[in-house]
Amino acid sequence: MKKYYEKVTQPNITTERWEQYWKLVHDSIDNDYSLRFTTYAGSYEHPVSGQCYLFNESLKTILVNGIIVRDSEIISVERL
Repeated sequence: MKKYYEKVTQPNITTERWEQYWKLVHDSIDNDYSLRFTTYAGSYEHPVSGQCYLFNESLKTILVNGIIVRDSEIISVERL
């Protein structure tokens, strides 16, 4: 886990980037594979891995292995 000692602003997700993430989440659900999200919260990077479930498209949140991931917290998403 990486800690940031300076105040760092949360990542800014563009509409295009969010669409890429959203397509990857849909594909992972359709084809039954897990994803790893690297999120930023409280000056720390948090890896969240597991099966994704669509949670709320209008709020831009995804349920990953029992943890709610918000679009404003996502640093990166990768396929496992």
